[in-house]
Amino acid sequence: MNWSLLRRPAFRALWWGRLLSWVGSGVGPVAIVFAAIDLGAGVTVLGIVIACRSIPNVLLVLFGGAVADRAPKWAVAVTASAVSAASLAAPALLLATGDASLPLLAGAAAVSGAGSAFFAPATGALLRDVVEAEQLRDATILNRLGMNIGLVAGTALGGELVDMLSPEIALAVGSLLFTAAIPVFAGLPRRALGAIRGGSFAHDLREGIAFVLRTRWLRSTLALLFVAQFAFAGGVQVLGPFAADASFGRSLWGFAGAVQTVGLVVGAVVAGNLRGRLRLATATLGVAGMALPLGVLALILTVDPVVIDPLHWFFWLSVALAGASIGLEIFTVPLDVMIQRQVPRPYLARAYACLTLASLAGMPVGELVVGPVVGLIGAPLTLCGLGTLVLLAAAAVAVSPRVRRLDRSKA
Repeated sequence: MNWSLLRRPAFRALWWGRLLSWVGSGVGPVAIVFAAIDLGAGVTVLGIVIACRSIPNVLLVLFGGAVADRAPKWAVAVTASAVSAASLAAPALLLATGDASLPLLAGAAAVSGAGSAFFAPATGALLRDVVEAEQLRDATILNRLGMNIGLVAGTALGGELVDMLSPEIALAVGSLLFTAAIPVFAGLPRRALGAIRGGSFAHDLREGIAFVLRTRWLRSTLALLFVAQFAFAGGVQVLGPFAADASFGRSLWGFAGAVQTVGLVVGAVVAGNLRGRLRLATATLGVAGMALPLGVLALILTVDPVVIDPLHWFFWLSVALAGASIGLEIFTVPLDVMIQRQVPRPYLARAYACLTLASLAGMPVGELVVGPVVGLIGAPLTLCGLGTLVLLAAAAVAVSPRVRRLDRSKA
């Protein structure tokens, strides 16, 4: 892994700005959840508060990509960081003064989600502006590693702050992290960072979506991401807690989730060590690893709890979740590199917006669909079906002539 890239002022500014922001992105949601619980939110209301953050993110991410392709990307990053900082500072102040309410907290969550919709496409597309073409692979790997470290550290920090101090303190710390990122992004060099272009946003949106749809390798890989997140969210996030209750318990379920997040960091390191030896067609098989926890959960819900020690199930599920995260990163890193190299600069932020949308949109769809399917065929068969869907989608993309031809052209 080429850490020497951090000696380049422009890349260092981008990397540290993103790291600070991703730590803030980890702290914020944890603090908002527990602030809502402290204000009396039950399960249904808490779900609404959480949805208020995710829905604007999904709805606005394509618009955010269009803005980042039109305007200077450093300015979009600065503005998005300022919006995110304000969205955490406001509820922190309201909680501290006793004026907070659940509707106000939901509104702040919505603003936070909107800021994220602009931040991710802009900072992803900035990479090509701060490093040379031959450094894109190493820079992409470092960017992914920094993002995963930031999210893991931010989630852990948010939990500690909420537990030891209070949700308002955690929100304030998250706001300060986003605020610290503002001067870092503002310090990015102004050269080659984009300029306002003519035309309408609607035209830019249509043009960006049309580019993704007619670029077959990009369309197929984004569809694979959607399918993988659809299956993982429906199987692991919805049915996983029921399997935990039937086996090793809720406390160990939380530990298994922590192992999963650590797997993202490990996956980025593994992808970095593989460097140019990993082709995109081969990397798509890493997504097949997301079927592993689905299979383990199906076994947990099928095998009599008396037959196998619940701690054994916890061990194998943790291994499967780590494997799923590592496989996802092994796929995502080469995909990021290919997007940086193959997508024309004017479309880059919108391509990243579509990448974000493919990942985000699959989750709520999977969470909504899995319940009715379980009612028809039962949880074990549903989990097996979801795992099979992931395997078939990964294999289809791996053998796709367009993807394999793309690899040969870059060999």
